[in-house]
Amino acid sequence: MGKSKKEIFDRLVIVRTGFKFEYMTGIYLNKEGKMYHLVYDFAWMEFSNQKILIVRKAVSPYPR
Repeated sequence: MGKSKKEIFDRLVIVRTGFKFEYMTGIYLNKEGKMYHLVYDFAWMEFSNQKILIVRKAVSPYPR
């Protein structure tokens, strides 16, 4: 990802790296009802059937 905060990847590329979609540290629903799966400092969301959006950002499900 480099210094980018958001990037879209092909699902196949992520699967080939050994990423385990079932492992997560939490879930976050945004205002639009889209579900982000949290994994420490990253969040990922199914962008489409074959695309995954990965965001490098600490997203907390709790209001501050």
